[in-house]
Amino acid sequence: MRDSRFINYNGKIIATGENIFHLNRAMNYGDGLFESIRLQEGEILFLQEHLDRMFNGMKALKMPVPDHFTPFFFHKQLIDLAQREQPGPNARMRIAVFRGGGGLYEPPVQAVEYFMQVMPLDRGYAWSDAACELGVYKEVPKNYSAISFFKSMNALPYVLAGIYRKEHHLDDCLLLNSFGRVADAISSNVFWVKGSTYYTTPITDGAIDGVLRRKIVQLIKDNDMKFYETSILPDELLQADEVFLTNAGWGIKSITGFGEKKYDTTQTKHLFQLLMQHISE
Repeated sequence: MRDSRFINYNGKIIATGENIFHLNRAMNYGDGLFESIRLQEGEILFLQEHLDRMFNGMKALKMPVPDHFTPFFFHKQLIDLAQREQPGPNARMRIAVFRGGGGLYEPPVQAVEYFMQVMPLDRGYAWSDAACELGVYKEVPKNYSAISFFKSMNALPYVLAGIYRKEHHLDDCLLLNSFGRVADAISSNVFWVKGSTYYTTPITDGAIDGVLRRKIVQLIKDNDMKFYETSILPDELLQADEVFLTNAGWGIKSITGFGEKKYDTTQTKHLFQLLMQHISE
């Protein structure tokens, strides 16, 4: 995946090399949030759901939501940027919204700014049988709060978990809350299967309210499969038959190993097939 060559900054498409982010609140305080959106075979997936979460996040951050921030507005802005970027049929799209106006901790004005990126990807959602080893990152807890359900510009727990993953030669890591329960993974929500029942961690344990998480939960229910939200400790995942991760950027990732435990992938693969059918409808 190459980096983007252009960005949309407050409605203007400019080259990425232009210095526009000096001394703003996004850089100084992480005072903002973002959405990572999938372009799948030329179609923007789940845009309304991403915008719903973004608007709810803005409200949680006490940011005004401008009247022109509509699905039509963002769809056009993203498509215009993609036409300039020419990423091909598959790409990762990013919308970042942050508080404008400078100042110190207390913002002097209630202004909102945004930028968008489009980064090409090699392929669309695809099933992989590759080994995927899971670990646990314990150093920085990820707890539930009024601002834990969306993707904040301050993502330090995930950054540090990513460094831990690389240092320990893992494929992904669980992040825990201060009670030692699983919140989510580095960039994804965590699901597991026992028997024929599906489970995921509750948002109140610190998980991101993932867009694909919601879609997967709805798919499970629509296909009359059993589903529960429940808290879980890392060691309790050793009793699961299957474990998988979800992220709107790359779809479903099946976990094959966690320590000495090896997992099946049969039901996860079936769920992936249901997801692909849903997208193609």
